[in-house]
Amino acid sequence: MKRKGFRPFGSLVFLLFLPGLAQSNLRAQVDRGGVVGTVTDSSGALVPGVIITITNISTNQSTKLTTDVNGSYTASLLRIGTYTVTAEKEGFQKTLQSNLEVGVNQVVRVDLVLKIGEIKQVVEVIAAPPLLQTETSSLGTMETERRIVDLPLNQRNFIGLAYLAPGANSGQAGSNASGETGAFENVRGNAALSVNGLRVSNNNYLLNGVDNNEFGLGGIIALPPPDAIQEFRTEENSMSAEFGRGGAAVNVVLKSGTNQLRGGIYEFIRNDKLDARNFFSPEKAPFRRNQFGFYLGGPIKKDRTFVFGDYQGTRLRQSVTTINTVPTLAMRHGDFTERGDMIYDPLTTDPNTSARALIDPGNPFVIPSNRVNPVGQKIVDLYPLPNLPGITNNLVLN
Repeated sequence: MKRKGFRPFGSLVFLLFLPGLAQSNLRAQVDRGGVVGTVTDSSGALVPGVIITITNISTNQSTKLTTDVNGSYTASLLRIGTYTVTAEKEGFQKTLQSNLEVGVNQVVRVDLVLKIGEIKQVVEVIAAPPLLQTETSSLGTMETERRIVDLPLNQRNFIGLAYLAPGANSGQAGSNASGETGAFENVRGNAALSVNGLRVSNNNYLLNGVDNNEFGLGGIIALPPPDAIQEFRTEENSMSAEFGRGGAAVNVVLKSGTNQLRGGIYEFIRNDKLDARNFFSPEKAPFRRNQFGFYLGGPIKKDRTFVFGDYQGTRLRQSVTTINTVPTLAMRHGDFTERGDMIYDPLTTDPNTSARALIDPGNPFVIPSNRVNPVGQKIVDLYPLPNLPGITNNLVLN
């Protein structure tokens, strides 16, 4: 009798992948959209058993489902993009509605009316989506790919577009996430967002449904370049409990590959040629900022597998104007007349009978050359020469 042994390796792999599969399903609900609707005939009667096909125009991938006894259908977990919805049933003409935009965490209602006829006949419905979305209670602002790419963005930081939403601003200056507390934040720009007067650390940042929060300072970790973002939505009020936290929920979805090969390269340049001179600086401070990168997406296997990737690099070379105090030329030679403070040689101190010291000031503002310590002189010579008049705040450095 052959005895089958236990295979611990296969079981271990299964256990390792099981939490990831469950987690991916939970995340998918946040960075996807959905389509719901009801199918009726010309008389308004509900039509069950209608085959609904929802097709992504960019990838040609379809989702098929059937209306229930109430003529209703629900398609969830759809990738954001442009879709075509068709309805088919024997005895009715095929009904099609195209150019349907499905946004991130957005449920779009598409109600269809079937007309009696042969299924070979096609009725195309041209209708704009309703201005008021009644499927969810969430209030927010959607930024599409066109606005993200076309609108000017300082330092190519998409958070700047979130400020266009009602009640949104950059928060209190000098806050941890305001972009003013560290060199890294200064390079990528202000990453702070305050919505409805709440703290900048109360927001919840998501990237493709994955947590993107920096828990140390309460800001965002990864800032994808605008060319890599499909769209993002700022949930400001009445969002569902899946987002958590008390502030806004910034939900970013990255681009995906399509059946069409697309890509590009870019470079954005800023320098000091057109900058104004700092009031306290005798000349312009050097400033060189280069942001460059590329993006590329397309099919690995048409209608099935796709890929998209991007890269952005930032190079910043700049100087900061500072005002300092250094010894003047006379002070370097022991002459402190400009200060007006009396100085003296400590070796000339003589005791007297009143237990107080008598000091011979000699020349009260000048140190004799034979009393200058050569080591101290070399240290003084390390200081740069002043480039402004006066004995204080007489050196400007860039």
